[in-house]
Amino acid sequence: MSHDAPTRWPLISILWIAGLLAAMQFARVALTLGALSDRYPGAAVALSVSAVAVVGIALGVMAGSVVARIGARRAILWAVAGSGTLSLALAVPMPFGLFLTLRVFEGAGHLALVVALPTMMAAAAGPGMRSVVMAIWGTFFGVGFAIGAVAVPPLLGLGGLGAVHAAHGLAMLALWPALWVMLPRIIAGGAPLPRYAAAHRAIYTSPRRSAPGVGHGIYAGLFLASVTFLPVTLGLPWLAAALPLVNLSGTFAAGFLARVIAPGRIVTGGFAVAAILFAALWLAPGAILALLALTATGFVAGAGFAAVPDLNAAPQDQARANGAMAQLGNAGNFVGTPLFALVVAAGVAPAALAVAVCALGAVATARVYGAARADG
Repeated sequence: MSHDAPTRWPLISILWIAGLLAAMQFARVALTLGALSDRYPGAAVALSVSAVAVVGIALGVMAGSVVARIGARRAILWAVAGSGTLSLALAVPMPFGLFLTLRVFEGAGHLALVVALPTMMAAAAGPGMRSVVMAIWGTFFGVGFAIGAVAVPPLLGLGGLGAVHAAHGLAMLALWPALWVMLPRIIAGGAPLPRYAAAHRAIYTSPRRSAPGVGHGIYAGLFLASVTFLPVTLGLPWLAAALPLVNLSGTFAAGFLARVIAPGRIVTGGFAVAAILFAALWLAPGAILALLALTATGFVAGAGFAAVPDLNAAPQDQARANGAMAQLGNAGNFVGTPLFALVVAAGVAPAALAVAVCALGAVATARVYGAARADG
C-alpha cells in the first residue's frame, strides 16, 4: 500500500471486527463474574479480568517492539489463532489456578492485537481519512462490550460458561482465514528486538511516540471509573448504558475534527472542556451534565488514536506508539477504578476527582504534545 492509495475499507472493516473480538476477551469474563464465582467459590475471580491488564502494563511497550519487528500481519494472525485456541480451552472446566494462567496467556494475545490492529488500520487508510479510521478503531472497546452485553446472557443460559468461551473461540478461528487472505504482507522491520529497558527508553524519550499514550492512560482510568460510579452515585442506573454510547459519539466525531485540527490540540481541549463539565456536575448533579462530560472525554480518546499516525509516519514507530497506548491504557484501567472507589468510600463525589484528573490530563498533554510538535 502506497501512501497515495485510497482507503481500503474492506480491510479496515475486518480489522475492526477483529478488534471487537479482542474487546470480548475482556467482556466475556467481566460479564460472567457471577457465574465464575459460583464455579470457583472463595477464589478471587476478579483476578481473571485484571490479569489481562497486568500483562498490558508489563509488556505493552515490548509488544510494540515485537510488532515493529515481525510485522502487523504475523502478529495479528498469531494472536487471533492463539486467542481463539485459548478461548476454546477455557470452555473446559478446570482448576482456578489453570484458568487464571490461561487468562494471562490470553492477555498476551489481546495485547498483540491492540497494538497490531490499529497499526495495520492506519496503513490501510488514505492520508485524508487516517484520523477518521483511527477514530473508528477507538470505538472497538465500547462496541465490543455492548455486543457482549447482548450476546453473553443468552449464551450463558444456553450452555453456561463453556458456551460463552467456546462461542468466542470459534468466532476468532472463523475470522482467521479471511484475515490470512486480506492482510497485506507489509509493516515488518529488520532491527533486532531491544532489551526491555531499551525498548521503554526508545518510546518514553520520544515525545512523538509517547504523547498519545500519556493522554490515553489518563483517559482510560477516568472513563472506566466514570461509567462504574456515576450511575450509582447519581442514582440513575440507565446511565450505565448511556454513558459509553455518548462517549463513543465523541470518539467518532473527533476523527473528523482531527482532519482540520491537530489531534494533540483536541486531546488537550477535550480534557479542559471535560474538567469544566465535571465541575458543573459536581456542583449540580444531573444526567445531562454527566452525558456531556463523557462526550467530551470521547473526543480525548478519538483524537489520541488519531495522533499516533499523525505524529509517527513510519509503521514501526506507529507500532511502538501503540505499544505505549496499550501499556498506559492498561495502567489507567488498573489504577483508576480503585482510586475512585476510595474517593467514593470517603463520601466525596466522583465528579470532584474527575475534575482533578481532567485538569492533570489537560496540563500533561499540553506539555507532551507541545514537545512532540517541537520535535518535528
